[in-house]
Amino acid sequence: MIAAAIDPSNDVDEADSVPARHMRLTGQIIGTGFMVRYVLALVGVYIAVLTPASVTLAIRVGQINPDGKAASLAFVASFGAAAALVANPLLGSLSDHSTLRWGQRRPFIIGGVLLGVLAVIGIGFARSIGEIAFGWVFAQLAFNAASTALVAILPERIPMQMRGRVAGFMGMTAQVAMLSGTAITQFVGTSGYGMFFWPSIAGVMLTLPFATTLREHPRSRAQVGTINLRTLAGSFWINPIKHRDFALAWLGRFFVWFANMSLLNFKTYFLIDRLGYSTATVAPVLTTAMLIMAVSITCSSIFGGWISDRTGRRKIYVVSASLLFACTMAIVAHATTLPGFFVAIALAGVATGLYMGVDYALVAQVLPDNKDQAAKGMGFFNLTSTIPQTLAPVLGPVLLSIGASGRTDNYTALFLAGAIFAVIGASLTQLIRTN
Repeated sequence: MIAAAIDPSNDVDEADSVPARHMRLTGQIIGTGFMVRYVLALVGVYIAVLTPASVTLAIRVGQINPDGKAASLAFVASFGAAAALVANPLLGSLSDHSTLRWGQRRPFIIGGVLLGVLAVIGIGFARSIGEIAFGWVFAQLAFNAASTALVAILPERIPMQMRGRVAGFMGMTAQVAMLSGTAITQFVGTSGYGMFFWPSIAGVMLTLPFATTLREHPRSRAQVGTINLRTLAGSFWINPIKHRDFALAWLGRFFVWFANMSLLNFKTYFLIDRLGYSTATVAPVLTTAMLIMAVSITCSSIFGGWISDRTGRRKIYVVSASLLFACTMAIVAHATTLPGFFVAIALAGVATGLYMGVDYALVAQVLPDNKDQAAKGMGFFNLTSTIPQTLAPVLGPVLLSIGASGRTDNYTALFLAGAIFAVIGASLTQLIRTN
């Protein structure tokens, strides 16, 4: 199939011709070693950015402003989220139009990781909330440049018949990174800059083997097109009528991720308000829940990617995962015991893993026609997770307040709304024409 794709006279799927063209230009064979380095590079970037996002950033904010830590963390996180919203499509487009002698993706991967690491380490030396916010914004810009360039490798380099397996491993990278980063933090402690330094170094060590061995040839301005303000503005727009399947995939994941964020953001308060735990006793329960979710995500993600390659179908697994997540939200909405909560978390992990393990492969299949702008397309698609991360904490309190006056603990309404969002996401994905 790859050899046939090189011949332009053959009638083959354009998606197959993309990795064929890149292999012809670079001479780099897509084998097991390439894919292992690729997945580890994603883990490395996520360790570097998700460890502060989920653990150490909050600790550092609390050290500087213990009395107003909640408001200060929201301030820092909101600026970081805004930076991520801009960085994904914009820097993806810049990567697509790069004519640097080192290639299109490699400079953004290496430069993004190194600059992001410097920014994160700088947060460890920050002496004010403003300095932390500045460092976090810079880190988000840098790491999103690296991650967007990395994700673009999937539609560019990975043959169609292998994308499910690769996407399956991609689906578990965030969970592996969060567990790894948390373990490193527990080992080195949370006093001083070490909690930022060592996870960052681990991220660099995992990313560089792929980035330094990625073969790319510089492209001319005639090949990649001009870069101007109009081009940059176009980074934030992909015509949903012209690219119907991509728009449906985008909206489908947006709604499912909104449901996912409602569970992830409010699970701690659910345990406290409904199940009776306190801030002092909830941590072990959350650790157990994270472990359950990580194991279930890892297993279902790898399985989902494998089975989708075997069957040659993507959409059915993404739709099934969305509906399973809707059932999960309905279960946790009515859970009144810890075992019931753990069952819901396990099912949420299975649904999330299956979704992530196949969805990237599906999206790579329905990218807009110009596959030479893969980073822009994948960066724009990444907004489906970035926007819900920003909006879910805003919508959540509104849903929690439904019902009796003065109440802010209506978790049934919150999670049932999440179930409805997941069903909407499944319905939109079902409308995609490709399998």
